[in-house]
Amino acid sequence: MRLLILLVTVFLVAFSQGRPQRAPGAGVGPDDKHIPDPTGAERGKKLYAAECINCHGTQARGTERGADLIRSTVVLKDRSGIQIGDFLNNNQHKLQVTPAGQLTREQHLDLAHFLHGLVLSTLRRTQDVLDVLTGEAKAGAAYFNSEGKCAGCHSGTGDLKGIGRRYEPVQLQQRFLFPRGSAFGRRFGGGPQGKPVTLEVTPAGGKTAKGTLVFLDDFNVALRDDQGEYQSWKRTPGLKVVKNDPLQLHAEMLDKYTDKNIHDITAYLESFK
Repeated sequence: MRLLILLVTVFLVAFSQGRPQRAPGAGVGPDDKHIPDPTGAERGKKLYAAECINCHGTQARGTERGADLIRSTVVLKDRSGIQIGDFLNNNQHKLQVTPAGQLTREQHLDLAHFLHGLVLSTLRRTQDVLDVLTGEAKAGAAYFNSEGKCAGCHSGTGDLKGIGRRYEPVQLQQRFLFPRGSAFGRRFGGGPQGKPVTLEVTPAGGKTAKGTLVFLDDFNVALRDDQGEYQSWKRTPGLKVVKNDPLQLHAEMLDKYTDKNIHDITAYLESFK
């Protein structure tokens, strides 16, 4: 029995070596952050220099021949080198350096350690607040009233009047990009007063319950109704859940903004004195 326990322990230790560590308290999915392994990153650095540097640059910020990997959605969404490896494997015909499409699973992981390390290093450098007021207010106004779809809900003479006087440019930028703030969480309700996420939950053959979102994931849903009563359900095929988020458009626009759009809108908002 002792021998069996010893063998299992040795197997688990060996299996865990080289795998990215999970951030304390992290969950599954987007919260399961890839924590770079220094040893693997060093191997990945040499691999990057040999196979990737000519197109993506010394800091992986891109060149005329290759994309900026620091901002790449493939890299940012990658976990354990899986997404990076899949991209390389599925795009071999597009790669200018043939060996990059023939890397092993272990090499994918080493490359992921290196690239995630660069991403984290970039984030640390940008923690110092920089001057974000570099856009053009006129261009921001044009985007605000057209492609940005902002004018459908907001107005410089209405709800946004004087906002440029109340907030610094960096705060303005954060507020329109992430109006609920980091405290909104991944599955929980919250947000600006007066604009909560609401739910309509209808059990099979039952009465529809309406209220403010408390909890929502693939397995459970909970709300608090107008009387303050807490109600919860297991999510089953017969349970209908309708989510109403007044700020959903802000989340959708995150995938559409360019850097110029963001800075132009910030400049336009700052002009609302």
